[in-house]
Amino acid sequence: MNEARHRLRQLAGFALLLALAAPASAQLPPRLTAGSVADQLDAARQRLAGQPAAAATAQQLQALAQNLRGALANQLAQPLTALDDRTRGLVLRAHAAAQLAADFADSTGGCREGEAASMAKALALSVRQLAQAPAEGKPMQATIDRVETADHAALFALRTKDKPVALALVGSELHDPQCPDPQLTATDANGTPLSVQPHITNVLPTRIEFEWPGTAALAAGSYLLHARPQHKAFLVGCSAQPEATVAVQVVPAPKFTVGYALDAVCGRAAPRTVPLGKGTLPPLDGYGATVTQAIDTSGCADPVAYRISATITYADGASAKAGPFEQSADANATVGLPGGLSLSWDPAVRQLFVRSGAPMCKGVR
Repeated sequence: MNEARHRLRQLAGFALLLALAAPASAQLPPRLTAGSVADQLDAARQRLAGQPAAAATAQQLQALAQNLRGALANQLAQPLTALDDRTRGLVLRAHAAAQLAADFADSTGGCREGEAASMAKALALSVRQLAQAPAEGKPMQATIDRVETADHAALFALRTKDKPVALALVGSELHDPQCPDPQLTATDANGTPLSVQPHITNVLPTRIEFEWPGTAALAAGSYLLHARPQHKAFLVGCSAQPEATVAVQVVPAPKFTVGYALDAVCGRAAPRTVPLGKGTLPPLDGYGATVTQAIDTSGCADPVAYRISATITYADGASAKAGPFEQSADANATVGLPGGLSLSWDPAVRQLFVRSGAPMCKGVR
């Protein structure tokens, strides 16, 4: 009896060791196949249609889908757990590319052309990194599907800030709970590590939360976040696995400069246009800011209406024109400007107001 119990303990211990040595399949995205990922790539490519800044990425997605269907023609319906390490990595990286493109399409609403172009640069670099990653026969094929903000919104471009920025990488196979935290490194687009590195605040198999300090010192351009997890294998311990990489575009901190022209339509019997003021208001630094400008209206004693035109210049050097807008002289005039700004004219106090509201572009923070 004692011998039988001893053998049962040996078998139980051996089974536990095998379980610890096996890849952590619970970290993988559920119900993925090479065929379903190819379909995801097709859908994402179609969503990028009509966006010139993302045209090259759309072609890259098409190539990835064709590669899956060609290289895995006999395995398109097989689940990830049935694929070898190299093939599983190929499918997971293609899935990440499709997810990033879908997030880009969801995030561009309300974005100015320059903001969408910055986001498209980050997307293109991320997808290119995924497509060019070498196939490796490692148990953990880490991938990053998105960069998230603290409110779980997808991020493609980051405005420079003086305070640390709380972000997260979301994906698959990002951490083995039996091993130390993954290595997280920030580099420029050429792979040179930055002088100030992010530090991890929390880690899960599908999520790495971190703070990125010192972004105010970064020049505008493309940057890469590299996550390299470890995996524990039987009799080997924890060893480094292939890294996952995602791109973020850094853009200048928000700043708006508004030029204005205000005219009055004077006289009801014989209306004439009288220029009242033209110039540039003080810059608005950031969102939720307001600037004002007093206007001398003595040049028109009997106004019928007011006309306002505006030119907005953004931190990235882009500009946009709005107006002219005409409003009855008996009421205040408030109009929306591109980029989430508003311009108001109050004839009662003879003041022009410009306010920067909340950010309109979801993919830029």
